[in-house]
Amino acid sequence: MESQNESKQSIICITGDIDYFNTESIECLRSYFSVLHKYNIKGTFFITAKAAEEYPERVEYILKNRHDVEGHGDIHMAFNESVQLQEIRLRNMKKIFSDLFDIDINGFRAPWYKHNKNLFQALSRTDMRFDCSRKRFEIAFKNIPYFRKKYMYSPFYPPLKPFLKFIAKAYNFTHNTDHRYPYFIYPGILEIPTLGISDYSLIGDRNGPKFSPNECNKIASIWIECSTSFIASGGGVLTIQAHPGGVSPLYNEALDLFIRENIKKGSNFLPAEEVCTMFSKKL
Repeated sequence: MESQNESKQSIICITGDIDYFNTESIECLRSYFSVLHKYNIKGTFFITAKAAEEYPERVEYILKNRHDVEGHGDIHMAFNESVQLQEIRLRNMKKIFSDLFDIDINGFRAPWYKHNKNLFQALSRTDMRFDCSRKRFEIAFKNIPYFRKKYMYSPFYPPLKPFLKFIAKAYNFTHNTDHRYPYFIYPGILEIPTLGISDYSLIGDRNGPKFSPNECNKIASIWIECSTSFIASGGGVLTIQAHPGGVSPLYNEALDLFIRENIKKGSNFLPAEEVCTMFSKKL
């Protein structure tokens, strides 16, 4: 399907998951949004229905700032049940957002990205339009112990980079995310894969590298390395996962540096639903 997109374009989606609203206070969101507003970027936030019920004023704050709210499940639990049970969970999720905020949830990301193949049929049955539950990599990162800690800062990185890119391609192929542009994973359900190196991978994961706030430039450089590789090899749609509760306020500079560099490269920034509308018409 990529051949239908004759001009090599680079579109970036800035997304973030909110599981419980335990760290995403209004102050945290305000600080995060200050970066997005600086560049006139609209973000996409996947929120559990339970979090929305418990902190409706925070969801309203996101909507007031004209960012998109999508679904992250009824509760923060993987979607590995039968189609019927997943459908019930999704309907409950959608109803809560509709009742509380009068919005229709069209997009979804599974908690921790964990789901089985039944998810896509359940999404279709509940009139959803797109999914962001699958990861893709430009350069291999996870499950490579030494490089997980050192990555681009290892002296061995330059000569081994082609091999790491090959591993990433193999991962994408086996996980059906070797698409540079969104694709229909199920009739009526567009898949928009997400870069597998999130802020959690770089900051919170006990396997490292656990960058500190004064190392924001390193976080940004890793994301920029991925986007540069992505653009150089043909462009497409690159979705970044930057949790508000993980990035803001101490790591906002990493997001700022990433956005600034990609604007220089000519990338466009769009929310996931706009990407869905755009590519649903093209495919």
